[in-house]
Amino acid sequence: MFHCLNKIKSSHDSKALQKFSFLLWSIWRSRNAAVFNNEIFNPVACLIRAKKASVKWRIRTCILVDHYSRGSSSSPGTPTHLMRWYPPLPGFVKLNFDGSLINSSAAGGFIIRDWTGKLVKACATYYGNTSILVAEARALRDGLRLAIQAGFNNIVIEGDNKIVIHALKGKIHIPWQISNIIEDIHT
Repeated sequence: MFHCLNKIKSSHDSKALQKFSFLLWSIWRSRNAAVFNNEIFNPVACLIRAKKASVKWRIRTCILVDHYSRGSSSSPGTPTHLMRWYPPLPGFVKLNFDGSLINSSAAGGFIIRDWTGKLVKACATYYGNTSILVAEARALRDGLRLAIQAGFNNIVIEGDNKIVIHALKGKIHIPWQISNIIEDIHT
């Protein structure tokens, strides 16, 4: 086991080391449950618990953002950097929205979390043949609608599309493709 751990550590694969650490923790918890609570060891449940813990950890601590997929001028294969999610102030919820485009098919989604990081609402929608700009604006509008319908008034908005954010704030002339969507948000 230590040979495996040293191999993972020496390869500088932090993601693999993280997964391995969560697996060891899950095995330890299963062992304690078997010894102290007379539970029967279930290897599949142990593995699933480790995977869930690893995913939750990655979501709560860091989100990988690939500059190339976000439309920057850097070339593929450029290193990624880490972005951390910061919770809103107590009493607020944070709406994170994003869109994606593959060929001419667009989709968008949002996630709403409270100041403790607890998931409040989340949704992803296929928007069909449209632009990334429209997909991002629609994801924002859909998220805001749901947050308001759920009774939230104190909403922090976070997204990576400068055009949508600046259009919403009135800092730029609103592109015609999203003018109706931004108008819906303001009404």
